[in-house]
Amino acid sequence: MSEIEIELYHDFLPVSMEQWEKIKDYLKIKQYEESNHNLVNMILWQEWYPLFCVENDHYLLLLGIHEGELFIYMPLCKDEYFEEAIRKAKSIFDTYGVKFVLSCFTKEAMDKVLEIYPEYCICPARESFDYVYKVEKLMSFAGKKLQKKRNHLNAFYKDYEGRFQYESMNETNVIECKEFLDKWKAETEDAFLQSDRKGTMRILDLFNRIEYRGGCIRIDGEIQAFAIGSVLSNRMCQENIEKANPEIRGLYQALIKEFLSHEFSEFEYVNREDDMGYDNLRQAKMAYYPEFMIEKYRLCREGEASD
Repeated sequence: MSEIEIELYHDFLPVSMEQWEKIKDYLKIKQYEESNHNLVNMILWQEWYPLFCVENDHYLLLLGIHEGELFIYMPLCKDEYFEEAIRKAKSIFDTYGVKFVLSCFTKEAMDKVLEIYPEYCICPARESFDYVYKVEKLMSFAGKKLQKKRNHLNAFYKDYEGRFQYESMNETNVIECKEFLDKWKAETEDAFLQSDRKGTMRILDLFNRIEYRGGCIRIDGEIQAFAIGSVLSNRMCQENIEKANPEIRGLYQALIKEFLSHEFSEFEYVNREDDMGYDNLRQAKMAYYPEFMIEKYRLCREGEASD
């Protein structure tokens, strides 16, 4: 544990289940469409990115730690309290004598920060850009651009006609989803994937205790894929989790189509999160032709932009 993390645990209480309901209410007020400002995402990655709350009557701040570095998410508050919240955040970083790090800030939010602290500049964090798609397009896979994906989808429907079934997640099949997750990439030693598995299991354990929608696909009676999503704003949902048997052609495409069609058809857009800088993941997300990207930025001093 880093020195700054030890100090945070001493000075602030880590976010617990008792605080998730309060955080959820703040998120609803702001309706950020950025994928990390999402309750399911925060709980999913709470061990990889431990969080601490700072709250007063006007705002809630979420402090985090990643690889020993302190960072802060966008303030959860009404617009009129944004400056007050940012100044409070800056004072915390100054107290610890560490670099002022803002994580997952949109361009709009960063522009507000620069009005308060003009001595800084901003740089794009491309690996953190969110991929946003039209829900309607991923429910139909229509158009020339998605021809290859549609071929995989049609192959699945042909090969498994009468053998597959989509189900919305319930108290019974969520147990089977856990059993499937136990086998999903169980052999991997990748620390990030293991954290992903552990966090996903935590979300499944919280079924009906936190707000999300889930669905699964059975083939010959056995669950071979499941997905979990949540609401970001009045127009946008987010796909938080997507697990499927990679050996079954077209299963991922079928999961996307069936999941959105059954659980989120009333939304205009779906945020399918970032690519974390992995080339293979970037290519996979670009292959679905996003409608637009949610750009995110980091803060740096004048002259440090190239770093």
